[in-house]
Amino acid sequence: MSGPSGSSWFRLNRNLHRDVGYLVCVLTVLYAISGIAVNHIHDWNPNYSIQTRAVALGPLDIADLDLTEARVVSALELEREQVRGRHLVSATQFKVFLDEGGEVAVDPATGQGTLTLVSKRPGLFQANALHLNRLKGVWTWVADLYALLLLYLAVGGIFMLKGKTGLLGRGKWLVAAGALVPVVFLVWS
Repeated sequence: MSGPSGSSWFRLNRNLHRDVGYLVCVLTVLYAISGIAVNHIHDWNPNYSIQTRAVALGPLDIADLDLTEARVVSALELEREQVRGRHLVSATQFKVFLDEGGEVAVDPATGQGTLTLVSKRPGLFQANALHLNRLKGVWTWVADLYALLLLYLAVGGIFMLKGKTGLLGRGKWLVAAGALVPVVFLVWS
């Protein structure tokens, strides 16, 4: 396009591109961080921090499970509100279940066992919930709108410049190189 209408189209596209970029900036950062975290799910848990340590409580009397649970909670300085239940699995294993999937597992005869504490990774847990659409409902529509805005940013961005730095200049080579990356991985995977 050339002339006044062509220039005004480029100006409108540039201004809209800028404003949409501002609008989706924070969500893009959250999705990017979450994407990196989830890409490495085989290396670590991106949602929860899990800490396990050995504990030694001394022998426990399992005749009264309420007392046994209270002794375990007290000895490990746990908050009573963290406790979700308990279970005498066998004569050699007593478990106290904690928030978020944590637990204490001990051998009542020796009092030896493990304490596993599980906690949400602050910020990352929430970013992953948004990115993976665990919220469902209205968030699905928000995420779809976000995807459409990203699509506009990608397509509108390639038409922002004219001449040798635009799509018909070096832009075509950069778009081709960008398209080649997923093609190569799809062909050789």
